Amino acid sequence: MANKTKKPPVSEFKILTQPDVKKGVYSNLAIIHHAQNEFIIDFILKIGAENQLVSRVILSPQHAKALLNALRENIKKFEDKFGNIRVIKYPIH
Repeated sequence: MANKTKKPPVSEFKILTQPDVKKGVYSNLAIIHHAQNEFIIDFILKIGAENQLVSRVILSPQHAKALLNALRENIKKFEDKFGNIRVIKYPIH
């Protein structure tokens, strides 16, 4: 008989969301700043020469690293399924 490893159960939790937050915002550029105790991610909507801040997220260093790891894992899964993601670099003035 093959040795099957069990995956731990996925914990589910409820998230209360306001309707305007639930619909989300689109961003095609992110600018990251950091200080000793926080990372600040500004999500920008860049349309031509116009740049609009659409959201700012402030994270502890621990949560920033957890986000990085989660993004790496999810990007790998995405690329395994759909192929490599082409990165677009925007010049910032």
